[in-house]
Amino acid sequence: MDNNTVIKLLADYRSYKFALMNLGGEQEARYTNRNVYAERKPLHISNYNTWYDRERYTRVVGLLESAVDFVLSDEQRSIIRDKYMERNRLNLGEIADKLHKDRKTVSTQHKKAINSLCKALLPISQDYMEINNLDHMFEDLKPSA
Repeated sequence: MDNNTVIKLLADYRSYKFALMNLGGEQEARYTNRNVYAERKPLHISNYNTWYDRERYTRVVGLLESAVDFVLSDEQRSIIRDKYMERNRLNLGEIADKLHKDRKTVSTQHKKAINSLCKALLPISQDYMEINNLDHMFEDLKPSA
């Protein structure tokens, strides 16, 4: 897996996490008061199943979280979490100020962390990474007003 793919996965981490929380099942939605995906479910399609989506998102979120926690040093983990995984993302300059380090040192640690994550995240295939909006498939099925 290349650096750009890992950075895209990390940048989309919160989207994967939100989608997983709203698919229901073991983890109920924390950020919404209703199941977002249930609203999209066409009532006349009986074989609608979110099992595959839940499986994909669980795998991506699980691999990202465990790779960051297991593979990286404490400093690298802090940089990656602050830059990509936290709600209020910081740039490398802000992270350097927070850690009381030089920006170049933080940048070097960031690059090392991304390289380590490239090796650790090889099991994620392109199919698992895709989050596709499928609403366009149901446009013809919507009742006309």
